[in-house]
Amino acid sequence: MYVTMNRFKIKPQYAEAYVDVWQEAQVRVADVDGFLEFKFFRLDSDKPSEYVLFSSYAVWENKDKFLAWTRSEHFKKSHRSGANNRHMYVEKPHLECFDALI
Repeated sequence: MYVTMNRFKIKPQYAEAYVDVWQEAQVRVADVDGFLEFKFFRLDSDKPSEYVLFSSYAVWENKDKFLAWTRSEHFKKSHRSGANNRHMYVEKPHLECFDALI
């Protein structure tokens, strides 16, 4: 199993619109070979901040399946609108990848 997590720091005034972006993306597990599970999170915090933290969580059968997807048309299509949303970000997304050990 291979897990990928992206962290997104979004300007507060765009937080709700950013959720809409992800809902419109319609991430579906069945669409991609090796893609097992997807979740999208928003940090639960009452502290004032210069950004709202979101995170995506995806579980893959293995690293090779994930890497194959990053070279696919599905990947290109699902990331096509990214350039249109750059104004929402405080900084570039941060990707972390994990090998499942236990």
